[in-house]
Amino acid sequence: MSSSSRWFRTLGLALLAIFYVASSFSTTTVNAQSTALLGRKLAKFQEKATKGKGVIELDSSSFEEVLSMPRNYSIVVLFTAISPEFQCVPCKNFDPEYKLVASGWSKMKDKSQLLFGSLDFKVGQAVFQKFGMTNAPSALYFPASSAESAPAGTPPPHQRYDFGKSGFQAESFAGWLSARSGVPLAVKRPFDFVGFALKLLGVLGFGAIGHFMYNRAGKILRNKYIWAAMSLFTIFVMISGHMWNQIRNPPYTMPGRDGRPGFIAQGFQNQFGMETQIIAMIYAVLCCSVISLISSVPRIEDPSKQRFAVWVWIAIFGIMFSMLMQFFRLKNPGYPFRLLF
Repeated sequence: MSSSSRWFRTLGLALLAIFYVASSFSTTTVNAQSTALLGRKLAKFQEKATKGKGVIELDSSSFEEVLSMPRNYSIVVLFTAISPEFQCVPCKNFDPEYKLVASGWSKMKDKSQLLFGSLDFKVGQAVFQKFGMTNAPSALYFPASSAESAPAGTPPPHQRYDFGKSGFQAESFAGWLSARSGVPLAVKRPFDFVGFALKLLGVLGFGAIGHFMYNRAGKILRNKYIWAAMSLFTIFVMISGHMWNQIRNPPYTMPGRDGRPGFIAQGFQNQFGMETQIIAMIYAVLCCSVISLISSVPRIEDPSKQRFAVWVWIAIFGIMFSMLMQFFRLKNPGYPFRLLF
């Protein structure tokens, strides 16, 4: 090999090495700049979260900014309508529970992996339309993403919290969010001194009344009809879904699409608080009609009055049972049975 060939080969290798070093330096510089930019972005929103006791109050503009990609943090956003003009009862019920979870997160040492945001319909109508939101509240979890941007015309990847399945309690929401973000979220409710005092006064008052009644009204306490009424009341409350309400904490009512309050939840896996009370009242009237036919009507001595009472209570039973079956049809249009209507 001639000296000129060796010289060109050496020059080529040198230029290749210079290009490799320059490109590596450029890539490192770009990565460092990108990391610094993401760090400033995270610090900015962490400061806002600190001012909001863990929750970032968003509007349409800041929502797009905090969700812009790439994003080295996850964020959960509560889509709500807490403003008074919307009269959203479920929104008001869940808002303190959401803030309780965010407050627990704000006390953690490492808050770099997750953020909490809240977007009210009053200031974020464009975002609601983008995500096709037709009701509130709705909580969406957006995981961290290294992609430069989402596909045009599509919202960023997200997961939705199911209020109908998991309920409105902070503990349920924190467990759902922890499972997806990997951040252990603990819910610590402040001690309710007023509630404790009221319960204590209630126990003392109940004990004092019980002591008074036992000494002076023993016959009332030993009355079988009083205990029967108390037993029936407990049965009506339990079979109507009261215990389910205590576990899931559903809203009392929820506005429909026309703005009027709705008291029947669609499907047999969901219910509202008012719905439970209506079912309990129907069961109570049905039970009262049966007891009257068995116990009260036979004691009527006048045959005509007795016959009239029989028809009245049978009519009440038929109407109420038809209402109960119609109630089931409203919850599920596929329910096949009916009685009078």
